Amino acid sequence: MKDRQARRQRYRNVLPVMAYFYRMAWQNDKSYFVLVFCNMLVRGGSPFLNIVLPKFLIDELVGARRPEQVLLLVAVLVLSNYLLSHIRNLLDYFLSRSQGRLSMKLDELLGDQIMRMDFEYTENAAVLDHLEKARTGMSWYSGGIGGFSESLTNIAAGAITLAGTLAIICSLSPWLILLLLLLIAGNLFLTSLQQKQEVQFRKDLVGINRRFNYYFDIVKSIRYGKDIRMYHARPLVLGRVSEYIDKDWVMENQLNRSQNKYNALLTGVNVLQQTLLYGVLGLRVLGGVLGIGDFQMLISAANSFTDSLGGILRQIIAIGTKADFMNEYRTFMEYPAAQPQGTLPVDADVPHTFEFQDVSFRYPEADSDSLSHVSLTIPAGQTLSVVGENGAGKTTFIKLLCRLYDVTDGRILMDGVDIREYDREQYRRLFSVVFQDYRLFSFTIAENVSADDRPDRGRVLEALKKAGFQERLEQLEKGIDTPVYKNFEKDGVEFSGGESQKLAIARAMYRSSPIAILDEPTAALDPLAEADIYQRFDALIGGKTALYISHRLSSSRFCDRIAVFHQGALIEYGSHHELAGAGGKYSEMWQAQAQYYL
Repeated sequence: MKDRQARRQRYRNVLPVMAYFYRMAWQNDKSYFVLVFCNMLVRGGSPFLNIVLPKFLIDELVGARRPEQVLLLVAVLVLSNYLLSHIRNLLDYFLSRSQGRLSMKLDELLGDQIMRMDFEYTENAAVLDHLEKARTGMSWYSGGIGGFSESLTNIAAGAITLAGTLAIICSLSPWLILLLLLLIAGNLFLTSLQQKQEVQFRKDLVGINRRFNYYFDIVKSIRYGKDIRMYHARPLVLGRVSEYIDKDWVMENQLNRSQNKYNALLTGVNVLQQTLLYGVLGLRVLGGVLGIGDFQMLISAANSFTDSLGGILRQIIAIGTKADFMNEYRTFMEYPAAQPQGTLPVDADVPHTFEFQDVSFRYPEADSDSLSHVSLTIPAGQTLSVVGENGAGKTTFIKLLCRLYDVTDGRILMDGVDIREYDREQYRRLFSVVFQDYRLFSFTIAENVSADDRPDRGRVLEALKKAGFQERLEQLEKGIDTPVYKNFEKDGVEFSGGESQKLAIARAMYRSSPIAILDEPTAALDPLAEADIYQRFDALIGGKTALYISHRLSSSRFCDRIAVFHQGALIEYGSHHELAGAGGKYSEMWQAQAQYYL
């Protein structure tokens, strides 16, 4: 019952998948459809050349035996095959180019979707598995749009061949059709079982592939080089790679053993077909019912008929399977928004006040809240230090404020309006954030700072100067055009932790948003270096609203207010002077860390 439902669902996907991908192909390369149509005609008509012409050649050889006629037929046969071969090669070449362009476009669109989709999806295991299905489903599982078109071409070409061979067989030996249909039915039944097993195997392999790719990326990446060498992690990483290679190998072997059984049975059906054809038709030649030319043409037509009909039926099964895999891409690209899309415009030129009203938040599939009943107001122009131990909920607080996630309960207001009612992209432009796990890219310094391929060079230089990177910049021969990292350029630079942090801060300064946030980007630094960066950043933002997040207290003394988080709850709120002597959690943390700032 379940198998039947799965098969129906696969075939229900065919038309939506066809419409989705061919609409995209039409938008990007209309010539693709001309190439596919010509390919169908050539491949459908080609078999008749070697079915019909040899009959006349054989009849001539056993009949009139005219040399000039034999030479003419041979010349026509050879030249026609030569020309068809060149036409097929040209079509294959142009189709390959066109399909390559379309595949790269689909990859580009997939990457765009990953960057555009709601952030919470990027931390969801089910969505990551779906992404892996979308990637593999468009590659070696289905062959992508090229594999789908190949199946459609085979069906159309097979239909052309089928019609012609059927006409030939019916004109000479109509009863042969029944025998051929019985053999095809057996062949199709075995093929159906074989493909059903392979589909299930490919789906079972998705989880293994995702884990293998992750560990293998570590093996290939130089970014993990220091940690692997210093902590002798090579056996651990290679052990994981070997583990998933072994799992993949075991599953592949199981599939191959089973598939070989089906292949042996299919070979048996084909041998039976040839035996019956040659035996039955040979007896008819001996009985004087058929001529030798007709015998040859019937054998060729019968084989082409079974190949065509069997091929059509196999491709119908295959196209359902391919559509099933390709549908993973389509549904991934059409993921519904996890967050409501507001429409209210956001004015970035006026000061804004934010208010958390009894906010609670729980990550998807988590067992407990990461934030619980938090109420807090951040007036325009205030500097707020958010402190607490690791895991206290500080970063979650920032993710909610930036609308990377939406609250589970309660509300966050901006100027008295729920932030979910504002246009999300305009709202996010209010924030310049340096996250604790910030990333630099293998682009130039200018492109990293501006996050743009056409940066304002003057603004880039100004941002780098403000971030304290000027002295290091003067040492670089290419200045702001210096590549970051050595992934692609020999003269790329691997910057130190402190230098990288300054580049990240310069990126925030370049954006020049009205609200600045530093989310523990300096956790790896010593307390004095961390305090220096916070003070530098505080001096740069002027009168803007600023939030400094840390489990250390570098940012606390110069901030207007301090919010102390503990186990997801806001437990203290006030100025440094008020909290330092209050005997609470902040006082405890300050006493433990004060020696580092004296």
